[in-house]
Amino acid sequence: MNRQIYEIPYGTKDILPGEMKTRRAIENKIIDIFCKWGYDEVKTPSFEYADIFKITDKESDFRFFDRNNNLLALRNDMTAPIARVAANRLQDDNKVKRLCYLSSLYRYENIQAGKQCEFEQAGVELFGASGAAADAEVIVLAAESLKAAGIKNFIISLGHIGFIDGLCREAGLSPEQVRKVKECLRRHDAVAMEEIAASMADAGSSLQNVFERLLFLQGGRNLLDELAVLLQGEAVKKALDDLRQIYSLVEAYGYGDYVSFDLGLNRSLDYYTGMLFEIYLPEIGFSVAGGGRYDRMMDNFGLDCPATGFAMGIERIILALERQGAMDYSRRWDVFVAWGEGNILQAISKADALRKEGRSVKLAVSPMTLEQAAAEVSSNCCSCLVYV
Repeated sequence: MNRQIYEIPYGTKDILPGEMKTRRAIENKIIDIFCKWGYDEVKTPSFEYADIFKITDKESDFRFFDRNNNLLALRNDMTAPIARVAANRLQDDNKVKRLCYLSSLYRYENIQAGKQCEFEQAGVELFGASGAAADAEVIVLAAESLKAAGIKNFIISLGHIGFIDGLCREAGLSPEQVRKVKECLRRHDAVAMEEIAASMADAGSSLQNVFERLLFLQGGRNLLDELAVLLQGEAVKKALDDLRQIYSLVEAYGYGDYVSFDLGLNRSLDYYTGMLFEIYLPEIGFSVAGGGRYDRMMDNFGLDCPATGFAMGIERIILALERQGAMDYSRRWDVFVAWGEGNILQAISKADALRKEGRSVKLAVSPMTLEQAAAEVSSNCCSCLVYV
């Protein structure tokens, strides 16, 4: 008999026994940290009307029509759906709302290590709170969540979109030039950035020098002080002050040593309005978590509401742990309960009693001799045998 092998779609993967058990344990640790910080877990549909995602990357969407000709899209981002929930379903009061999630997302990507078309994110969104305290909270919560997952060594890159916007305004750049600057920052295109800086001779040598260095404006608090002296624009100074306040609070939480300022940081989504951050690990060359402030997102749902949050990639966390040699995919149960002919009822009773004691138990599905049962313990990944 010929057995057909069925392939799975591009950019997806099967998660096998052992790996899934370990993965679920990591996910549960992350969600547990979110809950301890006062966040309520929510779940949104896997697909929504496509206009919900109008401010995210449409080119990577999986889109389709329903039977009523409505254009739908698999969710490619969680911030917009969570904002929809907060705006439409949770407006019974004006209190601060803390929401968290663990969900699968879908983007058409060129697959590589840590990047699939179907992937899982965990994250939080904090609605109704402006200011440094809320921003510091989500930054530290991201760090605490990574530690709970087993990641100990990481760097928090902290930037501010207000600094980039203010810098462009101070230089008198047109909207098209601003778009090019931000695109260069996203792509880390140093050559194009140098070309843009070279065309800004009229902006003054200090400002031109900052643009030349923009991709490499990284360092500690002294970097903020240096830039505050060089630059005069009100928006730039406000962004630098905001970063100082956020850093002071992150430091108070005990995470100041993890922070490195990156004033050229610009994330791939355009809805950010304030601080931005990404978290990097030495094991992998891309961020495992990131987020920022997005105070105008709720405008799309008819509300004026400040918000901040972050998301972390579960696959990327697992990849980092694998490269650290910290992932254990072994599968073990405590007890294998086997039974002789006619003793199935006693075996069921014994297995039930052991489970009530908190033991994990596999129960044999057919009668066997004691010798056969002893041979089955190892193949069933159990630690010991109880024979009835």
